[in-house]
Amino acid sequence: MNDVWSNVTPIEHALMICAQEAWGILAYAEGDIEDGEDYEQDDLIRGVLNLVDRGWVHVHRIEPWTAPDGHTGVDYGPPVPRPGIPSLLAEPATWDDPEDPSWVGAVTLSFTDAWRELRRQC
Repeated sequence: MNDVWSNVTPIEHALMICAQEAWGILAYAEGDIEDGEDYEQDDLIRGVLNLVDRGWVHVHRIEPWTAPDGHTGVDYGPPVPRPGIPSLLAEPATWDDPEDPSWVGAVTLSFTDAWRELRRQC
C-alpha cells in the first residue's frame, strides 16, 4: 500500500480521503489537503480526473432516495460517465458548501472495485 500512496500527489491523497468518508462531498475535500499546500481549483479537477483515469474512484451526485418502507433520505446517484466529469467539476458550485442541508445535488467520490482489490493486495 505504501507504494500506491507514494505515487499520489497531496491533492490526490486528500481526494482519496474524501472517497473514503461516508459522505465526503468534494466541497469538503479541501479540508483534507495538507496545510501549506499551494493549489488552484484546476489542481483539484486534475486530481479527480487522474484518480478516475486510474480506475480508483467514481464521481457521483447525491440524489434523493426512498426506502422500501417509505422513509426518505439520500444516496449516491449512478457514476457520472467520464466524458461528463470535466464540465461537472468546472462548475464552481461543485466546490462550494451546498445550501441544501440534505446535500442533494452535491458531488462526491466513491472507491471502485479496482481500488478495493489493490488495497487487498498491498
